[in-house]
Amino acid sequence: MATNKIDTTLVSAGRSKRYTQGSVNSVIQRASSLVFDTVADKKRATAGRASGELFYGRRGTLTHFSFQDAMTELEGGAGCALYPCGAAAVSNAILSFVEAGDHILVSGAVYEPTQDFCSKILSKLNVSTTYFDHCIGSEIGELVQPNTRVVFLESPASITMEVQDIPAIVAAVRAKAPDAIIMIDNTWAAGVLFNALEHGIDISIQAGTKYIIGHSDAMIGTA
Repeated sequence: MATNKIDTTLVSAGRSKRYTQGSVNSVIQRASSLVFDTVADKKRATAGRASGELFYGRRGTLTHFSFQDAMTELEGGAGCALYPCGAAAVSNAILSFVEAGDHILVSGAVYEPTQDFCSKILSKLNVSTTYFDHCIGSEIGELVQPNTRVVFLESPASITMEVQDIPAIVAAVRAKAPDAIIMIDNTWAAGVLFNALEHGIDISIQAGTKYIIGHSDAMIGTA
């Protein structure tokens, strides 16, 4: 959890000396294969490849690790996974917690590609989706089924900008399905105007293409 004020976090997060190597900003490291000085170094990297050790480009470079640390600090999470776009972050986050026969609850005002993924892809995997009124509150508890595994929110909503009653929704879901994973597309609040994890959300997702990139010249997703 970040202890700095938000203005400080925004200019300092992800900028440890490991990543900046003496510069103001993190270095840009592009690589696929990496070179190790010794076999022992290679074994150490293999053992730590899932926890921020340089191992292979697909697992991330210092550039990726810097950004992941920054997002983790910004949103107060346990870690951050990167994706090529926001839609990929949404779909992979949901797929990580469902299997055939499961049910998910999704706000009816979420980003259209999220709806397409649920209706056109998850349905083929025998995962059912129930869409609910975006402005629902504690009444969402009535929609929870025994096989509900994921509840997907988005606040403010795409295009229409309704703001959900997150505390009421979280409390109602926890009362009926304490093990369900509650996710939110937090793109519009950007982890700055709304800290989702502090309000009981399990996974906060962003299409970094919007505010994080900021110039309409690149795409990235975070979760």
